Amino acid sequence: MDAATDMTTGLPTGARLGRYQLVKRLALGGMAELYLARQLGGAGFEKVVAIKRVLPHLAEDAEFVAMFLNEARLAAGLDHSNIAHVMDFGNVGREYFMAMEYVHGRSAYDLLRAGRMPLDCALTIVCGIASALHYAHERAGPDGRPLGLVHRDVSPSNVLVSYAGDVKLVDFGIAKATAQSTATRTGRIKGKLAYMAPEQLRGEEIDRRADIFSLGIVAYELTTGKRCFFAGGEFALINRVAEGKFDPPSVIDPDYPPELQAVVMKALSVDPQDRFADARQLRLAIEDFANDASVRISSVALSDFMQRSFGAQDYPVTETFPKPTHVATQVDSAKVAAPAEPSALRRIATRWPRWWVAAALVVGLGLGIVVSRMLGGDGEDAPAAAAKSTAPVTAPAAVAEEPTPDDDEPTPPNADPALTDGDTIADPAPPPAPVTDTDESSTSNPTSPKAASGRRRTKPKKKSRTSSTKPASGAEYLPPSRREG
Repeated sequence: MDAATDMTTGLPTGARLGRYQLVKRLALGGMAELYLARQLGGAGFEKVVAIKRVLPHLAEDAEFVAMFLNEARLAAGLDHSNIAHVMDFGNVGREYFMAMEYVHGRSAYDLLRAGRMPLDCALTIVCGIASALHYAHERAGPDGRPLGLVHRDVSPSNVLVSYAGDVKLVDFGIAKATAQSTATRTGRIKGKLAYMAPEQLRGEEIDRRADIFSLGIVAYELTTGKRCFFAGGEFALINRVAEGKFDPPSVIDPDYPPELQAVVMKALSVDPQDRFADARQLRLAIEDFANDASVRISSVALSDFMQRSFGAQDYPVTETFPKPTHVATQVDSAKVAAPAEPSALRRIATRWPRWWVAAALVVGLGLGIVVSRMLGGDGEDAPAAAAKSTAPVTAPAAVAEEPTPDDDEPTPPNADPALTDGDTIADPAPPPAPVTDTDESSTSNPTSPKAASGRRRTKPKKKSRTSSTKPASGAEYLPPSRREG
């Protein structure tokens, strides 16, 4: 779509700029076009916003784009009740835009076209804009130094009045970029010449007092209902503004209050030194006059005037907006609302330490009992049995075995295989240890497997129950297999 076609038709309904869906175009200017839009987000989030889209011929100017983005960053940091908040700015491809707070109402330009308004409503608007300008002029950066913000385009089209009586100043950030862009020096902003300060028209360095001059023009027109500067041509208009040639308010309205006229005329001084030093002084001067003249400055009175002039206006409802022509990446609300169910393997892993420890203890205790019964059949004391039950079980091949008697010469049940009839005993042998039921069953039959295994599995380090007996001196101990006859 070329620039000419785009400026007449704009973007189609339902088109997307990032996360914003355009609903309809509200206005078209020399620098940008204004759209009603809605912001789309995850989990069904929607919000009505205003999108100011830079016109394509300006978007191609790199100087303008750089200035626009820089000023938009500064404007996004402004947070005041009389300034339309800048929520977002950026670009989608070659489309540069600014997302702003949507003000449900009309511009001061629409109010002027509707006719002259009551004095209290006009002064309410002027005081609101003065408050916004003073806040912006005094704004400091993170380092504490003033930012030196100047709006440069205080005009009726940039003053919005909501149906609730709120006053908002818009377009911080785009005026300076437009003023310095080479693409706008061919008459594109001639409609704004009537609201520029003389030093601004001459291309001189400007400060906050240029905005005060522009606000003086707006105050003049709102209180009189007539244009302040007008001429048949552009050069004639520039000369009238530069020389400060305009009719005093009392010429238009003989009943115009002289005190208020003095305030307006001071704001419209050609020499910046003769104007109010800042917007706060201008506001205080208007409030002093309103107090003396018993004029009420009230947003309630302004809201009533809006209702009488334009009737009841419903706020845009997002449910009635068209569906997006194309949908960007969306967030599944179900996934956002509830976390994913853990897998069965993960649940088992989280419970593993509890039941594993319990099972290991049971198995270890059972193995200890079995081993103690297998190895403790010869009447070991309790501590030794307990130590043996907790000791690791080794394979039978690793257990040292003692020499066993021949099968032809069985050993009596209660006899010590280490002694014979010919051996002498140095000390009487202690009485044998009590035998458990298991031992009885094993010793009652010396040839039973359990008895044999009991003798075979005896550890080498274990001492005999008759360890106190010794063979006679000079007598050599021989196992039964080596004994003669």
